[in-house]
Amino acid sequence: MKETSFNKNINNLTIVILLFIANALQSATTSYYFYIQFANKNNSPYSLSNLSEFLSARAIARRTTFSVTCDSTDLPVNPSYIQQVENLGVHVHSKSKWMNGATVLLTDSSKMSLVRALPFVKRVQYTGKIDLASPISPRRSKNETTTTEYGSATTQINQLNGKYLHNLGFRGRNIVIGVIDAGFTNVNVNPAFDSLRIQGRLLGTKDIINPNSNIYAEDTHGAMVLSTMTGNLAGQFLGTAPDASYWLIRTEYGPTEYLVETDFWCSGIEFADSVGVDVVNSSLGYSTFDDIKMNFSYADMNGKVSRASIAANLASKKGIIVVCSAGNEGNKSWHYISSPSDAEGIVTVGAIQTDSLSSSFSSFGPSSDNRVKPEVCALGTASAVVGTNGVLSYPNGTSFSSPIMAGMMACFLQKALADNSYCNLQTLLQSVFKSANLYNNPTAQKGFGIPNFEKAVSNLVTLNKLQEPVINQFTIVNDQVNKILRIRFKDIKNLSGTTVQIYSITGNLLVNQALIQLETVLHTEKLTPGIYAVCISGNEKTSTHKVIIR
Repeated sequence: MKETSFNKNINNLTIVILLFIANALQSATTSYYFYIQFANKNNSPYSLSNLSEFLSARAIARRTTFSVTCDSTDLPVNPSYIQQVENLGVHVHSKSKWMNGATVLLTDSSKMSLVRALPFVKRVQYTGKIDLASPISPRRSKNETTTTEYGSATTQINQLNGKYLHNLGFRGRNIVIGVIDAGFTNVNVNPAFDSLRIQGRLLGTKDIINPNSNIYAEDTHGAMVLSTMTGNLAGQFLGTAPDASYWLIRTEYGPTEYLVETDFWCSGIEFADSVGVDVVNSSLGYSTFDDIKMNFSYADMNGKVSRASIAANLASKKGIIVVCSAGNEGNKSWHYISSPSDAEGIVTVGAIQTDSLSSSFSSFGPSSDNRVKPEVCALGTASAVVGTNGVLSYPNGTSFSSPIMAGMMACFLQKALADNSYCNLQTLLQSVFKSANLYNNPTAQKGFGIPNFEKAVSNLVTLNKLQEPVINQFTIVNDQVNKILRIRFKDIKNLSGTTVQIYSITGNLLVNQALIQLETVLHTEKLTPGIYAVCISGNEKTSTHKVIIR
């Protein structure tokens, strides 16, 4: 529009005033995230000898199933440290016990100099901001591009031979899946989730970003991801784990992309661990950010740089099957997998088409330290999902290949647990990887290829024959005939400060006593038949083992 000089001068004055007001508004409404790394967990009120104080019965049971040793990472962040930070007028937004850190949110970033001066603070890192004065259109960091029993989901089930497990009756019952995502629009009313709600398998929600939000109105992405696993529309659609139970966890903030979201992710998976999930699906990935100084490089994709990747690996060590989408950067400048899909010990999933060829957008591996990534793949081009309005749709993205696989991993885990034979988590994963069609010749985009879950079951049987539980310092002998439990140590030196606790499957502490002899005999005749966790604690570690009393 053409302007006169008079109007131009008036307009210039107006612009100056508006800029002044805008700057004042921004300073008042912009909040900043910082990550605080604590130096230690000294003088913590929590103890590994009382796991039920900070872990659920299911979390303890999972550690028991896989003979997981509890250590200091399981201890919550020292609450005294949190209180001292908050005493400075700094709001602690979320915490990470595995990383031994906390994320804070504040409008006056100068207060962080006071935090840095605290004696137990190792370092402080700026991780992002929220500008409430300037709403931004949602940015899709999620890994998404835009009539039989299974209905439209038939192809994605058949590609993995998932019907084999379903036909045996393994559809995820009693397996708990945590879904880490951006929001779950209409899951509380969508008819595709009627059975999930009516059967009480929707166990709860957790919003790491905003505890006061309505997680069912935050974002559509997580709802579509969830549908690939447990969506159920008679004759039209059935997910890969239709009988599993679910926790819905929000860690992704759509409008912006900052490093802080990797810390939200850590808090999310730690919450999932604490409530006892067995499987986690994460269709999120992080590589570049709104602030380019935060960007990762491909060299960082070694599983040891991003805190989210470190947390994913720790989750696997605690007995959780972590399934992550590889990313949709295969035909973009980034090209490679992102965090946390670069983590070791997890299942990273690439995308394929209905003809089993790679989807062009599916991100490439390997990890920067040359591990096979992705490990496996599933349908990601025109995947069948249920939209938030209950209508079928066919979007593209490793966002959907990942949960399709996660659902099948839940069914496979149910089968393995039903066999009641010894195995560790890596045995489970290797049996799936070995079933894939490219296992002997993995590629950068498809990894080991497409699994066949019938072959995976056969592989698990073979691998189990080679596995024996090994306990270096002691043995546990469950004498069912004489109703006693013998704990034998090899060396008296290993007994210093060692205790034994026995927990019921519901997390009740039944036995707690010191071990002072090379052999300790515990009588079990008063224990009701069932599964118990025997925890041996010493040298700042707790080793947890499953014992069945008949």
